[in-house]
Amino acid sequence: MANLYFPAMKLIRNGEIDAALSKLGDWYPQIVQDDKSATCFLLHCQKFIELVRAGALEEAVKYGRMQLAKFFELPEFEDLVKDCVALLAYQQPQESLVGYLLEESQREVVADMVNAMILSTNPNLKDSNSCLHSYLERLLRQLTACCLERRSLNDDQELPIS
Repeated sequence: MANLYFPAMKLIRNGEIDAALSKLGDWYPQIVQDDKSATCFLLHCQKFIELVRAGALEEAVKYGRMQLAKFFELPEFEDLVKDCVALLAYQQPQESLVGYLLEESQREVVADMVNAMILSTNPNLKDSNSCLHSYLERLLRQLTACCLERRSLNDDQELPIS
């Protein structure tokens, strides 16, 4: 498992999300089978973010319509979807209130989530929820903190998208 784990994490940390999704589909299909899972959601968000980072805005819009649109109606994903889409509203998104998504730490969040899911597939693990629970809690705390910080920087207002 470890020899498969490191390449997948490296791909995510390098922003190579298509390759990571492909490898995960080959090595751990159960992780990416449910296209509306938190793991798939984060991977699709990261792919969108990488397209914005590369300046491929038209491709990002198309990708968002295909992959992120299905998450708009799910309340647990709503804030992050809005933040991702908001990246398109700025000429210099890295300097915006949602610029945190373009930081390396966002790739780490996604890699950590995928790591937790990979660990949960270990047949020798007695309680797979224990490793998932702590990583999911950490992820949600980080995402919540980012959203709260963003709002506080914007005088407690929702991010205007214009």
